[in-house]
Amino acid sequence: MTSLVKEKGGTFSLNKSEPIHRWYSYVEGYSSCLIKEELHKLLSMNSNIKGIYDPFCGTGTTALVASCQGISSFYSESNPFMQKVIETKINGVSAISKSHTIFKLEKYLDWVLKCKVQKYGSWNGFEKFFDSKQLDGLLTIKALISGEEDQVIKDVLFIALSAIVVKVSKMTRRGDLRYATEKEYKAEDVFKCFLEKLQEIIFDIKNYGDRLKCGTVKICEDARDNQYVDAFDCVITSPPYLNGTNYIRNTKLELKLNDFISDEKELPVFHSKGIVAGINNVSKRTNIELILPIVKPYIEMLKPVSYDERIPKMVAGYFRDMDKVIEKLSISVKNGGFFTMDIGDSQFAGVHIPTHQILSEICSDYGFRLYDEEVLRQRHSKNGMILSQRLLRYRLEK
Repeated sequence: MTSLVKEKGGTFSLNKSEPIHRWYSYVEGYSSCLIKEELHKLLSMNSNIKGIYDPFCGTGTTALVASCQGISSFYSESNPFMQKVIETKINGVSAISKSHTIFKLEKYLDWVLKCKVQKYGSWNGFEKFFDSKQLDGLLTIKALISGEEDQVIKDVLFIALSAIVVKVSKMTRRGDLRYATEKEYKAEDVFKCFLEKLQEIIFDIKNYGDRLKCGTVKICEDARDNQYVDAFDCVITSPPYLNGTNYIRNTKLELKLNDFISDEKELPVFHSKGIVAGINNVSKRTNIELILPIVKPYIEMLKPVSYDERIPKMVAGYFRDMDKVIEKLSISVKNGGFFTMDIGDSQFAGVHIPTHQILSEICSDYGFRLYDEEVLRQRHSKNGMILSQRLLRYRLEK
């Protein structure tokens, strides 16, 4: 892998041209080429890898690569919309390929063009994120596909519509979801965007659907609830970075479109799920009872300088939660099993948080021995501090 490909492999950018992976773009994800390369290395060390677990599955990149390699995969993911993406891209594609029901998708290429646009005007507060023409088009298509009786086909259609929902809105995703500036905004044709995405999906299923050899299984939503014992040969994952990104708010349009929420007031319910990684996962009233000894010095440095009093709580909560995840992994991974983690460090108010080092010490406490570490790319924080994205490779010694 060249240095440029390695650097881009740590981001989702290369997936934008990869069949099936490209259906839904995910800013926080990594590329399939990174996982293919990593899996190749692991198989050279142990050719008997039969089961892979990703505790933070995102859009399912790890699970999809495993499926194409004929390896069973298991996952956890707290965001219900991302669960739908994972299930549809792997289990849904396999079901359509085996049942030869692709024609049910193809008929929508004509139906969408023939459907009459309905006037909506409002969408329980979410209309503020759209111009009226785009909102009417979006909800007209949603109403059409909501009548589909084949659940797998309906899920694929909703992924196609979800993939364009930000593009046709007034919003843009640049790390966080925000309103587009006047220069950034472009009034998109909803029907054109949807049909292009659906054509791409149909093409991928026809030409690549039979490459998926195994399904994927959700074992739990929250990786801290993992109850499996000696079940997995390896773990390949990228935990949420400790950087304040709000992973739920970033997908609020998709959550609304897929009826996981009815209005924005319901978003805090999802903020409380999964590990603490963003500033909205904690409040001024939050009390982090357990602060790991290795984390305490950083909390003390943060308290007097933090521009938001929630930051020390977020940092303490993040490592408390990751400690629990890693503890569960030490039970569910087989002795001698592998654990590859993509992670980046962070800084807040000039205080450097060496996330990779802290997590490695936690891993060591639970029997994961660090045998290799690779810098994928360097990053720069807003204050100019040089940060890095790394692959940490461990092997479990029970």
